[in-house]
Amino acid sequence: MKDRFGINKKRLAILILVPLIGAIFWHLTGYSSPSSKNDNRYPQTFFRKTVAVKVARVRKGKIFETEVAYGTVIPAPGAVEIISIPFESQVRRIFVSEGEEISPGTPLLELAPSPDSLLKLEVAQTAYKMAKKKLAQLKKKKALKLATNQELLQAEQAFQEARLRLESLKKKGLGKTKTLKASQDGIVGKVYVQEGAIVPAGGPLLEIVTEGALEVRLGVEPEDISRLKPGEKVRLFPVNRPAKSAIEGIIRAVSRSVNPSTRLVNVFVVPVSHKDLLLNEYVRGEIIVAAKEALLVPRSAVLPEGDHYVLFTIKDGRARKHTVKMGLETESQVEVIGQDLHPGDLVVILGNYELEDGIAVRTEKRE
Repeated sequence: MKDRFGINKKRLAILILVPLIGAIFWHLTGYSSPSSKNDNRYPQTFFRKTVAVKVARVRKGKIFETEVAYGTVIPAPGAVEIISIPFESQVRRIFVSEGEEISPGTPLLELAPSPDSLLKLEVAQTAYKMAKKKLAQLKKKKALKLATNQELLQAEQAFQEARLRLESLKKKGLGKTKTLKASQDGIVGKVYVQEGAIVPAGGPLLEIVTEGALEVRLGVEPEDISRLKPGEKVRLFPVNRPAKSAIEGIIRAVSRSVNPSTRLVNVFVVPVSHKDLLLNEYVRGEIIVAAKEALLVPRSAVLPEGDHYVLFTIKDGRARKHTVKMGLETESQVEVIGQDLHPGDLVVILGNYELEDGIAVRTEKRE
């Protein structure tokens, strides 16, 4: 059917619709000019989608394989001094608390003799007086030839024993109140007594830990001790408080028995510096069992794919897929082994789950 100008209406409709449909399709697909973006290596879908990603640099550096263990800061061998007194005493006053730092001359405790100790002193004084009096009497009798040499010798011996016993008690401080003072810099590890308590002769009063003489006791699973030996380096971190950096240490000894309380094997570590550790503090230890120079990437860059791993690098604005093997790893980074990977390459660490080989990408931020 033709209109009055002689134009077929069906043909006119086709001429109008075809360009219109083409324009709509062009707009929706975002088709790019082949002269600027066409790459015969990839399907055209790659030129119609851009993925936003975050990237980091592949770097070459040293990575450590570590064995993680937990433990406690304890006094080093020979660093503990037990304060005691050689006669039964009563605690009058306590001047220090557990964990307190002390220096030479710091008052620790005030002690007084117990009633039994005072009685012992009184008995010794009486015995001394009697022995002295008896010796004087025998000397007079001997002068009158009323006593034998043997009797005089026995009296002299008894007098000397009584004198020595009394002098010994007096040297120990028996008979007067005594204030015990610190003899060195250190930390009060334990206070065993309370004010008013009667402490037996030789009973522990305080435990003093020598200043700076600390070590760390870590607990390791028995199956892992074959990898550990004295001299290996350890990085220590307080568990319940932040640390500016790791505290370096060295394994002093690996126990050859299982701790019955923890069912773990004790590993003793000597820290290089003690100033950042607190006595009885809970710490995490990273024992370095291996170290090597390798290509390193953040852990988030490596993705599992079937029975292997992959990562994506960025080159010319497109993702490049690499099959890699994982080597040593830590909590934040991993060693990668693969072809065509170089230090300084940009590797995708966020958004890589959306990528395919050759897809266009847009980097938002480099870390």
